[in-house]
Amino acid sequence: MDLSYQRIRQKNRDTTLLLIPLVAILAKFIHLYMLPDKYYFDSWRLLTMLTGGKGMTNWGGYQSTVDFYKAINFFNWTTLTQWSIGLGIILTPIAMIIISRTKEMEMRECFFSLMIVGLLNIYVFSITKETIQICFFFLLYLIIQLPLKNTLLKVIGCVLVFYWESTFYRSYYIIMAAMTIFMYLIFVWLKQREKIRRKHIVIIVVMCFVAVFTFFYASQFVAHKDYVNALNARDGTTETNEGASTSIENPIKVNGNLGIFMYDYVINAVRMMVPIELAFKGIFYLPFVVFQFFILYYYFKAIKNIKSLDDNMIVVVACYSAYFFGSVVFEPDFGSWVRHEAATFPILQLLAYKSNSYKNLEENLEEKPKKKRVVIYETEDV
Repeated sequence: MDLSYQRIRQKNRDTTLLLIPLVAILAKFIHLYMLPDKYYFDSWRLLTMLTGGKGMTNWGGYQSTVDFYKAINFFNWTTLTQWSIGLGIILTPIAMIIISRTKEMEMRECFFSLMIVGLLNIYVFSITKETIQICFFFLLYLIIQLPLKNTLLKVIGCVLVFYWESTFYRSYYIIMAAMTIFMYLIFVWLKQREKIRRKHIVIIVVMCFVAVFTFFYASQFVAHKDYVNALNARDGTTETNEGASTSIENPIKVNGNLGIFMYDYVINAVRMMVPIELAFKGIFYLPFVVFQFFILYYYFKAIKNIKSLDDNMIVVVACYSAYFFGSVVFEPDFGSWVRHEAATFPILQLLAYKSNSYKNLEENLEEKPKKKRVVIYETEDV
């Protein structure tokens, strides 16, 4: 490993940490003064319920979020500005600590880190539902980082976090709890292959879709009402999404048909993973496209390097995969998808930084020194 290149990566990391506060300040300015009114809709609704103002007081789906903010409102914040700046001051240093745990960064990791810090301070670090979501992903991060040799215990811990969130906050996280176990077993199987080929990746993708289909088919016998709601979740997207220009509409209306649901599910999964259509909706959406392509790159890079990654990374890839396949069902629009995905930051940063395996590469170089080439020349006797 070229030591000069290693020093460059270390310098990249130090520079990124220095730039994070500046990016956070710029992001807060954008959040408070430059966004259209529609971006504050949820925040104003939560703030109105929190302060006991008139209107929007009967939105039961928001009550658990309001209760959370009541419990942590030690400073008696009553305005959007107070919540935005206050949570930014508290949570940005935590993000910096997590990012600082990586010792080296390629230039693309620098851009990704600064981009996600900006997104967090615009869409997450305020009085939003996403603040609660990132708290759960902080828990996942802590569980994965525990000094336990038994990886299965970490998987169980992550499953319990997803299940806990499903019981009182977002019920569809039960899908992620089930998918985490399945995805972990799939990636353990992949890591044990002598050589990872394209057919293995195809097999994994197909099995993931089959698992989702099986889960939904079985759920109709256990929780039929939730099953019907999930099947028809997107049929009313356009009417219920406040006129969002980035709605993720079903190609074919489901009308309770599981077969059509799965067809739409596969199409929507591809659309969310590769959101090319956003680029045609205006230059404002290009950063979201770039952000998603960063994640796509790191995700498949982690899968490609999975044989050289440690057991913790198998859990990371499994958790993110479970989150993605669960989110495809319910995300109403690309804006919500970006906000929710940014809130998975603790897992995303592990996916981005650990997938490079600098340490593993250096160890391999030390363990397997280059063989000296010996050339024997034949000479004629004179």
